[in-house]
Amino acid sequence: MLQRILYSALFLVIAIILYLNIRFYYQPRWSSTAPQINLSVEAQLNYLQKRMHAGAAGDMQKRYPEGYLFLNALYGLSWCNLLAKTPAQSPLYKQGIEEVRWALRAIDNPTARAPFSPNLPLRYGAFYQGWSNYLRGKYLGLLPEMMEDTAQAQIFQANCAQIAKVVTESKTPFLESYVYATWPADMVVLMASLAQHDRLFRPQYGLVMKNWLKQVDKRTDKLGLIPHSVHPYTGKALEAARGSSQSLILNFLIEIDSSYARRHFEQYKKSFLGRRTGLPGIREYPKGTWGFGDVDSGPVIFGIGGAASIVGQRTMALYGEADLAIGLRNCIEAFGLGWHWGKEKRYLFGALPIADAFIAWANSVEASKVERLVGKRNWRWSFQLALVVVLASVGMMWGTRPRR
Repeated sequence: MLQRILYSALFLVIAIILYLNIRFYYQPRWSSTAPQINLSVEAQLNYLQKRMHAGAAGDMQKRYPEGYLFLNALYGLSWCNLLAKTPAQSPLYKQGIEEVRWALRAIDNPTARAPFSPNLPLRYGAFYQGWSNYLRGKYLGLLPEMMEDTAQAQIFQANCAQIAKVVTESKTPFLESYVYATWPADMVVLMASLAQHDRLFRPQYGLVMKNWLKQVDKRTDKLGLIPHSVHPYTGKALEAARGSSQSLILNFLIEIDSSYARRHFEQYKKSFLGRRTGLPGIREYPKGTWGFGDVDSGPVIFGIGGAASIVGQRTMALYGEADLAIGLRNCIEAFGLGWHWGKEKRYLFGALPIADAFIAWANSVEASKVERLVGKRNWRWSFQLALVVVLASVGMMWGTRPRR
């Protein structure tokens, strides 16, 4: 009986290792006609569209303080990324642009603003204004001349003017997201919306962004990185940099100042990139420290953060780290149980739409050589070695088992 239990356990381990090794070679599906579209991301958004219109954002608000706004913003931004090179006459573009508008309407309604205070120096705070204004700017950037949205353009420009005014008058570079609560990551998204403005319209916020970065430099943590949380009135670090916020920050910092962002990225890679049995992951806490998971980090397993690694995949792709981006993506495919069925794709059996939205956003980086590479180095070798060792062990046990 003991021998049978041992054999069963070993065969289960072999099955898991085989499954993981297969998933580690995952490649997204692409359309065969130009311009090539990432069909896997399209399938993810088809699934999310169904969930979003069934009230998924309201369900997420019950679990997370910003669940409604965050889910709508990520959903809209994922569509924006997918549509970046899609012809405006195509059915996919028409579907996607309507979904972005749908997300903007959801963000503009009172339900999205309810958790945030209208009495902050920046009305409704940095989180609400950052994500809503950034999505609005990306939506405007998708529109060809014959589809101009004058009303949304006016709202966007007015918001940018107000943001610049409040930032310039503030004694700290980090505005509050809630009353007496400030997270710098929200501020970076907010400033990235000013950068988007200057790409779309007459540039006028370059000096505001330059001065803002100078103020940020005075309030970095011991690693020289932007802190996870800060004092709302002084901007001094309350909690040092963490993987979840750094992965997010770097996705937007590169749009504000790519040289400045590159310097922070190199330190981030040095301090937060980790490996477990050779597989890449982004640590939630920098090397030499540890901590527990929370609402920001998601699950933290052996020091590797769930949110940090999902968003970190997108970070690595943006900064040209092909092997790491693909390694993180395929680990997410394996451990996130990615399932493509028909024209839809979901993760974790569809149990958590916010996770599906984050993964869609990470996967929807503009099509490039980085995304299409299989990888220069075999980062899977440790798991493949484990498979050989386990198979050899099972073979030895089978060969030496007692005979009748």
